[in-house]
Amino acid sequence: MLTNHQLDEEAFTALARGDGDGSVIRQLREAQHSKHLMLLHIVAEAARDADQSSGAVAAFHAGYQLLTTLQAADPGSVVWLLSLPHIGAWGHDCLTRLDQTLVPDFAYLAAAAASAALRAGVEFDLDLPVRDGRVMFPGLGYFHGIDEDSPIRVTSDGKRLRIGTVTEASCADVIPDDGSAGTVPHWRGTPLIRAVSGGQTWEVLLETADPHLDRYTLPMAAEMTAGDIAVWREHIQGAWGLLVEKHGWAAEPLAEGAPVVVPTISRGHADLDSATTPVAFGAIAMSLPPDPIITAETLVHEFQHLKLGALIDLVCLTEPCDERVYAPWRPDPRPASGLLQGVYAHLGIARFWDAQRHVETGEDNVFRAHLMYERWRPTIEASASTLLGTDCLTPEGSRFIEILRDRSRRLDSATVPEKAKEIAEEVALDHWLTWQLRHMAADAAQVAELAFAYQRGEPVGNRSLPDVWVEENVRQVESTVRSRLLNLRYLEPRRHVELRASDLPGISTADVFLLNGQTDAAVAAYRDEISVTADPVPNAWIGLALAVRRLTPIPLWAKCTARIPLIFDVHACLSARGIKTDPLDLMTWFA
Repeated sequence: MLTNHQLDEEAFTALARGDGDGSVIRQLREAQHSKHLMLLHIVAEAARDADQSSGAVAAFHAGYQLLTTLQAADPGSVVWLLSLPHIGAWGHDCLTRLDQTLVPDFAYLAAAAASAALRAGVEFDLDLPVRDGRVMFPGLGYFHGIDEDSPIRVTSDGKRLRIGTVTEASCADVIPDDGSAGTVPHWRGTPLIRAVSGGQTWEVLLETADPHLDRYTLPMAAEMTAGDIAVWREHIQGAWGLLVEKHGWAAEPLAEGAPVVVPTISRGHADLDSATTPVAFGAIAMSLPPDPIITAETLVHEFQHLKLGALIDLVCLTEPCDERVYAPWRPDPRPASGLLQGVYAHLGIARFWDAQRHVETGEDNVFRAHLMYERWRPTIEASASTLLGTDCLTPEGSRFIEILRDRSRRLDSATVPEKAKEIAEEVALDHWLTWQLRHMAADAAQVAELAFAYQRGEPVGNRSLPDVWVEENVRQVESTVRSRLLNLRYLEPRRHVELRASDLPGISTADVFLLNGQTDAAVAAYRDEISVTADPVPNAWIGLALAVRRLTPIPLWAKCTARIPLIFDVHACLSARGIKTDPLDLMTWFA
């Protein structure tokens, strides 16, 4: 039955603060259940209008009828099914295909209904699809090695399950694989991790087979060995123990609202990628993190996205808006909705490292925790201010951000070591300078006027600076080895020491000076690099600004870094006229 859902004020405030206990998450989960039920009704209407001679449509109707029977016999099994992220993802995919005048995956519902019936011990007789030799039971697992044509007749009397003429099994054995069950012919249960710590349990499925959850930027890790699964179990158990013991505010909500992890294939050995989507509430996709600590941080980060996505289904926080703004964690300009998601996630990240820096052991780990905290803590205030300065928030959205900002202001940096602060600020500045040079465009005619003023020796004074605006990829600025090494100082300190003095491809002499702390030499080298070529060299300008920051009083440095696209364009304008210009002199003129 469909229900109207309205989030109470206490729950809204808790979520805006980055909290929300189990009862709040249950409100979100119940709303998602109703959303999935609405999707099911929409697909059912489409099935009524579809070709009734289709086997897939017939399977949908049979599955729908089975769910109706289950609703009367065992409503809990239907609630379980409709709360799965599998169903939200499938329903969304069906709507997408309908919008594209394509045929939805109607037959999937029959397989989903069979899963619910198996849990309830209710008999059924269905034709289920065979795909790549598999018969799926969403939320439970799949039978494999099926050579019969699709569809295949699957029957159950509530105690025994028969898959055509291929195999049969006890219904009690057709369950997720928690590592303790015996072997069932042709059956592969979805890996189930039952993480336990401090009397609290989190049961999470490692989904590696359902095609509707293979929807993230990186592909699902479809073939995992027993060894792979064992490593995932170890990391998730370790992360859960850490969350329960040190981050209780995050543990209970996670167990209540995230029953599925989708392992993905990473881009490279050292890369960690994670994602969520509002169409699959309850699923967190991630490549294998390097250790349980990063696993825990990733879970906190992505669960923030899940909470906010579910909240936005209930409360509109943003208005339609074309404005694109800076996000301190992304290389591209972001819409307000994207920045909202990012700032909410980073509130969770900052809170995680705030606690973690007081419990880590080992010099490198403690330093990393301090620096991760100080890297992300200031971005919350800055990004919240950016959002409030747009016209993209609804009144509820503005109130949400004000509450979030108030919570972030309670995070204290007084005990962060100065060295950690310095590195965090420099890494943040590298990101900001790179983003500006990539995406801040300036009026060419006004830039030319400014260049003439500089050439005539006129001071900037009260002169109006050229208009600037955000635009995709104004200048070609590649990611550099220098930027990666700046981050390695705290992500992998030992690796940074090994690499910083090496003859790495793509690293300049000036970069080596900067990374080794030879600031005067770095300034001179970047200055020479810019001066000797007629071509624009944006990465050298970024390096020069980083080096100048180490030597220059803060007011002068702040003006330079805020105007780096204009300084770059004026220098390029002068160079195009054959006028040699000292980059340091030009920076001083602007400042």
